[in-house]
Amino acid sequence: MKKVVIVILSLVVLVGVSSSAYAHPGRLDKNGGHNCSAKSKQKGLCMGYHYHKKKK
Repeated sequence: MKKVVIVILSLVVLVGVSSSAYAHPGRLDKNGGHNCSAKSKQKGLCMGYHYHKKKK
């Protein structure tokens, strides 16, 4: 029973400290952005060039 509790707590901690991933189709340019694909535009996900990183 003690092993089950340890495994559950370990999983909770692992999920809690996991980093977020920001998905995007393609690479980013030097400004941290890129143009949307035609498929993304059709789905209404974006309208053109956009950033994934904060501008400095």
